[in-house]
Amino acid sequence: MRRKALTRRICLIFLSAVLMLAATGCYDRHEIDEMAYVMAIGLDKGKTSELKMTLQFAVPIMTGSGGGGGGGNGSGDGGSSGGQQKKPLIVTTLETPSIHSGINVVNSYVSKQLNFAHAQLVAFSEELARDGVQKYIHALMRSKMARGSMVVVVVKGNAEEYLNSTNLLLEINPSKYYKMTYDSYKYTGLTANTTLINFYLKMECYCSQAIATLAGVSKYKSTQDIIAKDGVSNEKGEENDLDYRTAGNIPQYGAPATEIMGIAIFDGDKMVGELTGKETSYYLMVTGEYKNSYISVPDPMHKGEFIILNAKERRKPAKKLEMVDGIPHADIEIDLEGDIVDIQSGMNYEEPANVRILEKAIEEYLGKEILIFLQKTAEEYHSDVCNLGQLIRTKFWLWEKWKEFNWLERYKDTKFNVKVKFKIRRSGLLLRTNPAESSEGGR
Repeated sequence: MRRKALTRRICLIFLSAVLMLAATGCYDRHEIDEMAYVMAIGLDKGKTSELKMTLQFAVPIMTGSGGGGGGGNGSGDGGSSGGQQKKPLIVTTLETPSIHSGINVVNSYVSKQLNFAHAQLVAFSEELARDGVQKYIHALMRSKMARGSMVVVVVKGNAEEYLNSTNLLLEINPSKYYKMTYDSYKYTGLTANTTLINFYLKMECYCSQAIATLAGVSKYKSTQDIIAKDGVSNEKGEENDLDYRTAGNIPQYGAPATEIMGIAIFDGDKMVGELTGKETSYYLMVTGEYKNSYISVPDPMHKGEFIILNAKERRKPAKKLEMVDGIPHADIEIDLEGDIVDIQSGMNYEEPANVRILEKAIEEYLGKEILIFLQKTAEEYHSDVCNLGQLIRTKFWLWEKWKEFNWLERYKDTKFNVKVKFKIRRSGLLLRTNPAESSEGGR
């Protein structure tokens, strides 16, 4: 009897403890419909205060019901009268001395408490990025509200305009829209993985420098507008390749107006330059983050014509860094493969004898282009964005010795040796390229 009583008492104590623990779990609960979910943060230089902060947040009813395909610029009243659909994104902008004081003020005039659990983007204007972003990055990283997976973006122009121009055409979920848009580097090679946590770690690192995705708003409204601003050029050449542009300069108009292409280069916390879409592909190849994309290379047998390939990484790049007479020497070997997508000249590159000619031309072209890209980062920007310093850091046993070595200062003197291997796997669905037959009996 005593044993049963003791057992019953222990069970009651255990159940009471479990119930008490469960009862304390809801004291700080928040209902989903009591929160305003911020999708993106935009930061510009202020006129009356230090910052002009723009917050873009979702309208839950619209994102859940699948209604509305409008842009981000909304009034916030969300009325559907008069046949107008409520927009899935609304934007508010204010001048503020700091990020958190601005958030506090916004919380005072919107009907719901701001929540950053689904925030996907923090956008800096180029002007602000060139002045330095350290205090803003630190403020975001120190706060529990920020997510390390947020994408860091530098807008060519105005961050407020960029967020107001956001247009959800093919996706009703704003969070998913941003996620899919900024993950497009995996199949385009025109941008890179520039999350907040990576930006912070590289900004504070002794062996590499930070990057951010370049974004912008199209400056063209029509074909005539493109001609007026860019002129007319029907010439074939690399300088006319779309990949040699950056966001805000792509000759496109219509919806969406927002663009991303290229990356911003930082030295410390200050933006010092930018890479085009083509150069960003080379950055991905060197760092081992390249997945696949279409690339254009000059036809080795027909000047002025191009061959388009669907390229992908075959193996991770092999990299070695040595100090020779006090000068860094970097050896980089990149291994790619791809399929032929288009042959503009009509040359029969499917023939085995021509395949190796084409492979060698591709290897020489990419090797030269990647070398120019690396020299640009060293000699012009003095910024090791490819994290080559990581290769030599392992040679130091003591942290103080590594700091004294001052790799970021030495990077500008680096000598590069680049080797590219390229293997053509397939020629597409055509086994042989034949010229067109004409009615005059010739080809």
